[in-house]
Amino acid sequence: MAADLSEGYVTLNPVSLKKYEKHEVDALAKELEKLTRDLRAQVAPQDDAEASQTKNRKLLRLSQANVVLNSWRIRMSK
Repeated sequence: MAADLSEGYVTLNPVSLKKYEKHEVDALAKELEKLTRDLRAQVAPQDDAEASQTKNRKLLRLSQANVVLNSWRIRMSK
């Protein structure tokens, strides 16, 4: 699911997260962190603007998903 999030096929929102249990949400958070770390490690050629934009879009989607997921995790713990 983390790869689908980075590609933009799926978006996270509180409604879609309701069906997951705590351990599944934790596993998704770890996968998001791992995918973000791997994506940041990739180096796009300086002269390839499209590859750089694609990488930045994926990072933005993963960052937004991480924010939604973390806020959901805080709400779950209350």
